[in-house]
Amino acid sequence: MSNDYQSGGHGDQGGYGAPPPPPPPGGGGYGGGYGGGYDQGGYGTPPPGYGGGYGSAPNNYLAVSIVALVISILCCGWLAIIPGIVAVVFASQVNGKWQSGDAAGAQDASAKAKLWMIITWAVIAVSLVLGIILYATGIVAGLPTT
Repeated sequence: MSNDYQSGGHGDQGGYGAPPPPPPPGGGGYGGGYGGGYDQGGYGTPPPGYGGGYGSAPNNYLAVSIVALVISILCCGWLAIIPGIVAVVFASQVNGKWQSGDAAGAQDASAKAKLWMIITWAVIAVSLVLGIILYATGIVAGLPTT
């Protein structure tokens, strides 16, 4: 009876020091062959079209959009600030969408950020050229001060 306790209580199958039984055929464990057993990662690789490992993330244009926004705040007024804010918002969405696996959404946000960044720079350029022309012709310089 003391040998039965030491051997695990099931005859001669082995006690605490016995090796575990071999895994069942087909990989065993959770995952059922898709990702393997316990030690192989579980889910396998994601299907194509998801972020992580399939190419690089699209350009987010965040730095250029922030620079354009700051310049528009300093010199151009609300006409350039609004598209600058829109550009920064879309630019800030790119990396989050890419990391969550939404590659199409990341590409779309990148394209919109680029469009709004270009619009912001165009408004800045037009505002500066118009300001230079108005100053050079004396329209702005000749305003009376009170």
